Amino acid sequence: MVEILSEKEDKLPKRVLRLVEARKEILDSVWGPQRLYNHSFLCSVGLPHRALPDTQRTYVKSSGAISLQLTAGSLPTSTGGFQDVGIPYGPRARLLLLWLCSQAVLNRTAQVEVEDSFTAFARALGIGTCGKSLKSLRNQVARMSVVSMRLAKRGDQCVETFQAPIFSRFQAEYPTDHRQTTLFPSFVEFSHEFYISLIEHAVPLRIEAIQALTHSSRALDVYCWLAHRLWRLDRNQKIKWTSLRFQFGSRTQQLDGFKKMFRVALKQVLCVYPEANVSVAYGGVIIKPSKPPVPMKRRTRGLLS
Repeated sequence: MVEILSEKEDKLPKRVLRLVEARKEILDSVWGPQRLYNHSFLCSVGLPHRALPDTQRTYVKSSGAISLQLTAGSLPTSTGGFQDVGIPYGPRARLLLLWLCSQAVLNRTAQVEVEDSFTAFARALGIGTCGKSLKSLRNQVARMSVVSMRLAKRGDQCVETFQAPIFSRFQAEYPTDHRQTTLFPSFVEFSHEFYISLIEHAVPLRIEAIQALTHSSRALDVYCWLAHRLWRLDRNQKIKWTSLRFQFGSRTQQLDGFKKMFRVALKQVLCVYPEANVSVAYGGVIIKPSKPPVPMKRRTRGLLS
């Protein structure tokens, strides 16, 4: 972080400049943070970082006692029938799910309008909404609208699970271009079970930090994890590199390569989460009790807390 801030601003890459500007805004804020919300469960396990093969219809990720399983769905076509779509992935899928969760929590409604309001959100984060970029956004919306999710948390004597589509209903408009075979949702509605769980276990995040990290799915995952984890700690804890690789990478990934990528992501996260007390040590990372990025009134406990 010191290395980033020591450079002259006129020589900084755009990504680094966004981090510097976000840090300044966070440190100088006097009106209180602008909030986004994520489900506490999704702060522990994330979506795929990259597109999965078309033939892969399920994705499983675990972290400690918590596991996630996603199953790809199918969208109705304008000519009848259904067309398979893949599993959502990458930073834009994370931003989409984060925005949908935020809208549900802030407006206290399970139904969220998609196209116009999400386009405005994407623009506010500096994400292009024209041409290739818009096509990518619409692709992630289509995948997210029909994906099914299974969550599980293992306890000392039992395993509790939640299984349902993330969304129970969506409305889609017929495409104006006949070459576009899949319908695009104009609104989606969270399933009742997921919505209730989200309201009970919403984790507040700073929008300035999210805006600065839109380029990296790994940095977004690390930020959400630390925002949920650090304020709950009662003592210092060391997380081994192998555990971090399992949570934020894959078992088959070379450890040295993962360490390098994780250090870069962590440095970026600490730039926009100045309250975080985290350091890299021999064999892993040490996390210490820290203030959350957004002050929380009380601790919440529950299935997915």
